[in-house]
Amino acid sequence: MQENTYIQNLLNGLGLAINEEKNNEIVVNFPFIFDKKNMQYLMSNDYKIITQPLGTFLVDFINSDFNIYSDFVNFFNKYSLSLINYDKTKNIFQKNIYANEDFNSLIKNIHAKNKNKLIALQEQVDMILDYCILNPRSNAIKFTPIERMYVLRRTDASLPLLTSNKTSLYTFHAFSSYPGDFEDDIYNFLSQKKNKVTEVNLILPYNISSILYKEIVYVLNEQIYLKICKNCNKYYIASNKSSDYCNNIAPNSKKTCKEIGKTTTFKNNMQNDPALALYYKIYNRKIRMKTRYPDIKQYAEQFDLFKQIGKVKLDKYKAGKISSELFIKWLNKNS
Repeated sequence: MQENTYIQNLLNGLGLAINEEKNNEIVVNFPFIFDKKNMQYLMSNDYKIITQPLGTFLVDFINSDFNIYSDFVNFFNKYSLSLINYDKTKNIFQKNIYANEDFNSLIKNIHAKNKNKLIALQEQVDMILDYCILNPRSNAIKFTPIERMYVLRRTDASLPLLTSNKTSLYTFHAFSSYPGDFEDDIYNFLSQKKNKVTEVNLILPYNISSILYKEIVYVLNEQIYLKICKNCNKYYIASNKSSDYCNNIAPNSKKTCKEIGKTTTFKNNMQNDPALALYYKIYNRKIRMKTRYPDIKQYAEQFDLFKQIGKVKLDKYKAGKISSELFIKWLNKNS
């Protein structure tokens, strides 16, 4: 029996599955590769399996501006089977080669057919997130986000996304790693304690509405954290509730928003906190002296002592255990 037989079930659907136990999504993708030399597109004959954090599809969907052709192309390249079924994909790309002009014409046609439907779904997602999380009404504040969604579903008939959400559960058993092809090999594999047969449960969505609804519910239940990056203003899935910046490359930069955000936060803290500003001023001066004059033992000793004791003082100050006045007094004394 071939491994990964579940792939056929994904191909028969949207090319998507949710694994709640692993907290991830599985995407089956047929990459489109642009050959610059011959100015043509190639569709790979082999599917590519992408595993990504749960909620990524939701983020990719709401961050895409489907009025913009390039945004649609990026979304289509990753989730093509959510827009055209597998059999149609095989028929369209049976030659596996498309001239650049013909390929763009084909995708523009798919874009035209799907654009309005995708934008309408986005509008519903925006309304649900706005009502349940971002700007709840005053009479709904004391209720949880998921409770607000239940109210919205019963009172607003303009949101079919909240009712068109059928999924199926697909269960299969798989080896924890490749066991071999022959009976003796497989029994030998299973005799090793680290190897086993595991049950895998996948949620297969019926349509885009289904996966969007499912992932919105995860967000509202705080099983995943949907945040808006304070730098690029795009949605992202955060690893914790207090996160402010995404890990994507920032606009017009080679750094991530998280890296830029840390620098910005640090500068703002320095500007607004005289004690922190003084600490880092002294720290930087001492390390410069140590680096510039490596032969002078005194500079190295002074820096190492300041770094050791100063870190303790800094942590106490940040924790509110010593006042700004006392911290500044200690800094001036040890500058």
